Amino acid sequence: MKKLIISKNIKIAFFLILIFCLILLPLFAQSFVLTIFARYMYFGLLTISFAFLAGQLGLFSLGVPVSFCITAYTIAICQVKNIMPMVPSVFLGILIAMIFAALCGIMVNSTKDISFLMLTLVLSQLVWSLAAQWTSLTNSTTGLLGIKFPDSLNIFSSKPEINKYYWTVIVFFICVILIFIITQSSFGLKLKGIRESESRMILLGFNTKLLKWTAWMISSLISSISGILFIYYTGMITPDSMSLNASNQAMISSILGGVNSIVGGSILGTVINRTLEMTLSGLIKRYAILVGSMFLLVVLAIPNGLTSIFSHIIKKKHSVSKNDSSEVKNKNE
Repeated sequence: MKKLIISKNIKIAFFLILIFCLILLPLFAQSFVLTIFARYMYFGLLTISFAFLAGQLGLFSLGVPVSFCITAYTIAICQVKNIMPMVPSVFLGILIAMIFAALCGIMVNSTKDISFLMLTLVLSQLVWSLAAQWTSLTNSTTGLLGIKFPDSLNIFSSKPEINKYYWTVIVFFICVILIFIITQSSFGLKLKGIRESESRMILLGFNTKLLKWTAWMISSLISSISGILFIYYTGMITPDSMSLNASNQAMISSILGGVNSIVGGSILGTVINRTLEMTLSGLIKRYAILVGSMFLLVVLAIPNGLTSIFSHIIKKKHSVSKNDSSEVKNKNE
């Protein structure tokens, strides 16, 4: 019990320090640095979307970019073609993404393991093909460009980059807090019960299909919100955003940080993976081979992800302090 309290306190302290640093970052950082950190945040949410299903239910989905891109494309189409303003287009994008996710959730709910993985891959590639081939609507591989950040949201600074950054920080931490609350709630415990033994949860009277469908919808919503941040920060969307590589990046980041650490592992894995991608791509021609090799080494050496190292350190310190207190107690007796 004491170990859990220590671990929880460390997570809270890390979370508060992270918020403090991100809030102060625009005071001394250039716009390029802000863009990098914003990139960590909106891609971090995409990784959290993947890790939520993987960590809570043991389901590895390659379809996490689908809601991301449906929402982003809807907003981009509404903006570029002057169909409707920002707020209605955002709600419309989320609505369409959630309707599609709800229908897909019915199909994926009856599968698991490799079947679930393959079905989500097929769904992702179907949506990617639609975006790439519906030229009149999506502008094919060129994508939709010129999506502007709303002037009404420029409330933090006179510089658009700082305003976009702060709104990204706000939305990111709201999503992170909500996911943390969900995973620590009774609903999160039920999902873990399904992961361990779905048949036992059914015998206990739980509607496992509804619980799994709800988890799928939560994951899709986080992915959808990530798409909103992406489209307004980058100002563009192309079919590459939902390619197989996009799904792989979310999976690699999650496994790298640690699937069981949904929030912390996702953030850590995304930062490492995206940093390596940005730095090595400019230095090494075939940087993907090096990144893949490093990922393979981490999986072989630390199968539970990098966050498991911190858990091991906390466990070891707790064990040492417990032994010391026992020795002191024995001496006093």
